[in-house]
Amino acid sequence: MTEPRSPNISSTEQLVRAHWRHVAGVMVTLAFSAYIDLATGYEVSVFLLYMLPVALATRWMGISGGVLTAMLATALWVWADIQSGHRYSHAWFLYVNAANRLACFLLSVAVIRYVQARRQALLTRVQALTGEMNVCNACERVGSADGYWRPFENYLIEVAQADVHHKICPDCARRQYARASYRSHSGQTG
Repeated sequence: MTEPRSPNISSTEQLVRAHWRHVAGVMVTLAFSAYIDLATGYEVSVFLLYMLPVALATRWMGISGGVLTAMLATALWVWADIQSGHRYSHAWFLYVNAANRLACFLLSVAVIRYVQARRQALLTRVQALTGEMNVCNACERVGSADGYWRPFENYLIEVAQADVHHKICPDCARRQYARASYRSHSGQTG
């Protein structure tokens, strides 16, 4: 006898469903952009409207999804431009315009991925300095998520990517000055 299937969906199934929802969302926005472009004709530029599916694909599906969507957006723009009856004085102008649009779409993919990577790096730095930290009572080393125990200064440099500059605080400076003064005076009386 087989077990009844659990009403809960596995995490893998949820990821697959979310992926296909993202693909469908990108395709719908891409089709909408092409429809608006075709409806308005070549006299109205809807270039920025094509950026929406490219940005969504890059955000949800990564670089490969963004590049593929950029190529599809360029192809749909060429199709809509031809269907609208736009005639160029030289046929190669269409290809130059298409290459320019593709380059802009690909630049937007690169910028979005850069911003995402930068955001993730900053989040990693913030997470390294917030929340609970495991600190050894005996040696005061800090335990990090990678399982290694480091001196606090090394933790700041390696995990939090902080720049550590060695200085002396005013209280310690006064104490050091007082000790140095005491040593120099005690050496003279001896």
